[in-house]
Amino acid sequence: MADVIRCPIKINLILRVFSKLPNGYHEIYSLFWQKTTAERLTIRPKYDEIIGDSLNIKGMKIEGENLVMKAVAAARKRAEIPPLDVELEKFFPAGSGIGAGSGNAGAMLKLLAAEYGAQLSQEETAKLGADVAFLASDHVMAEARGAGEKMTPFAPPFDFRWLLIFPKWSSGTKEAYAKLDLLREASGTRRAADRAADMRKIEALARGERAGLMPNDFYEVSAAERAEYAEAESAAKASGARGWGLCGSGSAFFALYVGIGEAAEAARAFERMDWVLKTYTVE
Repeated sequence: MADVIRCPIKINLILRVFSKLPNGYHEIYSLFWQKTTAERLTIRPKYDEIIGDSLNIKGMKIEGENLVMKAVAAARKRAEIPPLDVELEKFFPAGSGIGAGSGNAGAMLKLLAAEYGAQLSQEETAKLGADVAFLASDHVMAEARGAGEKMTPFAPPFDFRWLLIFPKWSSGTKEAYAKLDLLREASGTRRAADRAADMRKIEALARGERAGLMPNDFYEVSAAERAEYAEAESAAKASGARGWGLCGSGSAFFALYVGIGEAAEAARAFERMDWVLKTYTVE
């Protein structure tokens, strides 16, 4: 019998990047928000086979090792798990910053914990990636510190429809951090994050007010390289979005709407822009 599970993605309502840690990662502060979306895993145990795991990916192409199978390997250190036949339905492009691959891995870890008792600690899960640790959790929102592995649940003070705008370019995590480091080295300074000002944006959203551009240290780099982000900001504001910004360290842009009708109308406007690959609305 097959298990079919839908996978989560995330946006970073706040993403601040600080200095490098001894392990080479950067210290961050982030406010994560997750929702479940279109990507799905179908998993069948293969008790009568000795060939091992198999992974079939449908939809968007994935380059390199998939996080789903890395999650399975990590879980096997905690419990006996039979060979698995895994089908992954991909919808979102890589390098978009919404943690889709991490959400695939997070969904797999949840299933393996429930089915086989393969419960990983938060620290063990974070070794697969900071986004994996959050997306494998039951937190709708969480504050993340350290390299992203130190999480504190954050009670959601609002709920909006997400409109995700995927451009025709992508930005990998390593590439994004390298560009941010170069920008800071070239300028010789780094503006300190104003935590109080950042949280006032969240408070504005909680009151149903327009918060505008949400704090993300990668935005300065992306907006300098791509004039299209200024166009995205203007479109989000004109369409009544309450908040908008980069989804994470990748290329995708989000806008937050009170109603699904507003989000759908805005999606049609964005889809007329020649730099937009696709849009996706999350209720």
